[in-house]
Amino acid sequence: MNETLQKEFVVKPENSASYVSSGAVNVLSTPSMIAFMEDVSFNLLQKKLKEGLTSVGFHIDVKHLAPAPIGSKIIVKSKIISEEGKKVTFKVEAYYNEKKIGEGIHERVIVNEKEFMKRVE
Repeated sequence: MNETLQKEFVVKPENSASYVSSGAVNVLSTPSMIAFMEDVSFNLLQKKLKEGLTSVGFHIDVKHLAPAPIGSKIIVKSKIISEEGKKVTFKVEAYYNEKKIGEGIHERVIVNEKEFMKRVE
């Protein structure tokens, strides 16, 4: 355990609350922050999985603590905190100018990609 990954994202206009209709302001939207958190968690876990396996988001519980303006660079960190069978839990955090702007817990479930897609069809 204790595996971590961090990634930098630039807040683009399409990541704003006004663009995704989650608010009326031109700052990083909560849905976009969550997408960044899922991206980092997915990539962290994918490095560990055997070929043919992937993961899907199952649960997320985050707080959006402070705004980040369009054009800003944010750092998103993900850390695996538990693994129970096919369920993997991550601690996720987002930072703007070294200030924590988001934090929470994200859970992903490991699936066989082909079998999962058969269920969708």
